[in-house]
Amino acid sequence: MGYTHYWYREKEIDKGVFQKIVDDFKKLLPEFQKMGLKLAGGSGEGDPVITYEKVVFNGSSHCGHTGNPNLMIPWPSPKATGVANDGEDVKSGTWFAGDTLNARQCNGDCSYETFCFERVFTDCYKGQKPDRESGMWFAFCKTAFRPYDFVVNCFLIIAKHHMGKLLIVASDGQEELWADTKVCVHYFLNYGAGNLFQGSRAP
Repeated sequence: MGYTHYWYREKEIDKGVFQKIVDDFKKLLPEFQKMGLKLAGGSGEGDPVITYEKVVFNGSSHCGHTGNPNLMIPWPSPKATGVANDGEDVKSGTWFAGDTLNARQCNGDCSYETFCFERVFTDCYKGQKPDRESGMWFAFCKTAFRPYDFVVNCFLIIAKHHMGKLLIVASDGQEELWADTKVCVHYFLNYGAGNLFQGSRAP
């Protein structure tokens, strides 16, 4: 249980298309660093993997943020946006399983579930079969609304731009909760302001 994003995609992405996705994503990395978004490898340790064959990252388990052991299963409030400053109180209430937040925040450990997006869908979800209805392959990332959720959103906006109908994005959050990441991508890459969830369907 936890705040999650989902997507359906083709099994093998054209090399040229995947290169464009990765190149645009790399353009945002310095901006993420300025925002204090520290990325790590899939386990929350080491360095993220960003190549023309796959992108794998997580938030850093050594983020240095103030611990907040009382933060329970966070979920965005309807007006949540951005990333909390360290130590900032962004709790706005509760939902049936935990706390609602007005901004992305961790509990002293920014890692959660691995984000994995490969050019050829093989390594991260072994044994999976394509969706019977669409023939597309299903994947997801539970971010628990930690700060790296911002980066996951940006990546999926970039991928959707370059893949079009070959990528279907859905989320536990309404599209309005993606507004801040749409602004980020549009400001630096000049696209991504449109309807991301058009044609999407929940898993």
